[in-house]
Amino acid sequence: MVIKIGGAALAGGALEGLPDLLAAGHRVVIVHGGGLQLTRMLDVLDIPTRFHAGLRVTDEETMEVAENVFAGGVNKGLVRGLDDLGVLAAGISGTDGPTLFVEPVPDLGRVGKVVRVEPHLIETLWAGGFVPVVAPLGLGPEGAYNVNADSAAAALAVGLGAGYLFVLTDVDGLLEEGEPVETLAPDECETHVDSGLAAGGMVPKLRAAAEAARGGVEARILNGNRKGAIAAAIAGERVGTLISEGVAACKQ
Repeated sequence: MVIKIGGAALAGGALEGLPDLLAAGHRVVIVHGGGLQLTRMLDVLDIPTRFHAGLRVTDEETMEVAENVFAGGVNKGLVRGLDDLGVLAAGISGTDGPTLFVEPVPDLGRVGKVVRVEPHLIETLWAGGFVPVVAPLGLGPEGAYNVNADSAAAALAVGLGAGYLFVLTDVDGLLEEGEPVETLAPDECETHVDSGLAAGGMVPKLRAAAEAARGGVEARILNGNRKGAIAAAIAGERVGTLISEGVAACKQ
């Protein structure tokens, strides 16, 4: 399974059950973000932050800081947090291996979209008993590229042939009148973006989940502040918002 988390410390509680999942034989990859930490560091360095269509414009100077923040402090802090949970973890970025190959996204500078996943390094870490913790960077024609973490997690899930993608956030899924939408077919995700029901940070999460679902992965948006949420989802409980091609088949 691939689990996408934010760049903050593992304080939410959803990953506290990770040792039990590993003991049950699940192979896990964690992909993290870190946008808030990057913005804070750019502010300290007096480097302006610009966004276009919801994605960070990443020039050469910003890319250098992003690599240090994502693959450095954020990544290693999460690895230490997992160690505190009793989980053997190893921090890498998508440029290691290399694991994530990208092509540039027009008008965004050093921002990349994953076009190929090479699983060898991930599989090697699994074989050694480690949980890979992956920073959202990919290798492109000019070196390292910034990659949206939700999209990176979806690409990894498809590339690894994962059974599950869990996208952890701070709400109980896609909400409609305060209640989570239980199930969505991939093609329904963009409809909710167009209608405005999905806004802000939920937009890339829905799009990533739809991308994973089209690739044969069961994707679910979960509240990372709820202990046991991942185990409940695996057990078939109705938690969060499930995005799956199977939902489309059931609705036909």
